[in-house]
Amino acid sequence: SQNTIERYLLTWLAEAAPPHVRLLLVFDRGYARVELIKDLNRGQQPFLIRAPHKVIVQATVRGRRQRLSLGRLPHRTNWPVRYGHVLYHSQKAEPVDVIVYREREFQQPWFLVVPPDSESWLPTTEVVRLYRQRMRIEHCFRDWKSHLGLRGLRLQVQKPERILRLLMGFTLAYLILLLLGQDPLAEKLRPYFEQPRRRDRHGTPKILSVLSMALYLLSDPRWEQRTQERWIQILSRLVAGRGIATLSSFSP
Repeated sequence: SQNTIERYLLTWLAEAAPPHVRLLLVFDRGYARVELIKDLNRGQQPFLIRAPHKVIVQATVRGRRQRLSLGRLPHRTNWPVRYGHVLYHSQKAEPVDVIVYREREFQQPWFLVVPPDSESWLPTTEVVRLYRQRMRIEHCFRDWKSHLGLRGLRLQVQKPERILRLLMGFTLAYLILLLLGQDPLAEKLRPYFEQPRRRDRHGTPKILSVLSMALYLLSDPRWEQRTQERWIQILSRLVAGRGIATLSSFSP
């Protein structure tokens, strides 16, 4: 089942981590199941899960213990509010902490679920920062699917290995484009392609994603030669097995 596969994957991730390193797993709303939270708590595995607003909880609100949905928890705009030792789920009542955060531009608040009594080692501001970072990654993938025309794609292919090769090719091309898009050269030329927002959104004034910057650089004749040189430099390092850890330190 999917639950069993997820448990195997989480166990493998924990075992694959270097010694003395504890992973903090960040999940979206699709994983906000009480059974998963219970497993993570039981295994003392740090986690951060965004939960749907309809989940029923028991929480202390203004000094009173109440049973209500996450969407009814009081919160302040642009200021995270933490509720400690909340009982998650109407029946199974798994203890967690809940952070509610909403910016003016948000359509709805974030309801971020973390281990109970974890504020000492997982501060509220760090929870918001980590989930904001996760949202940026999601936006990059959405951008990727849109540019490649993969939204709603239906493949009429019977052999799974062909699909796997296709997806691996897309993934490798995407990752290399991201390297180019976050290169010092791209950041240096960013003002030529965008006007920064007057107010930050998701913690940044930037409008264009890393992927968009890479595509603009590759298609703009003004920077064609410099971009191709940098592109070849990145590919050469990868082909030679030298990794990417020091790529950003190269002079553009």
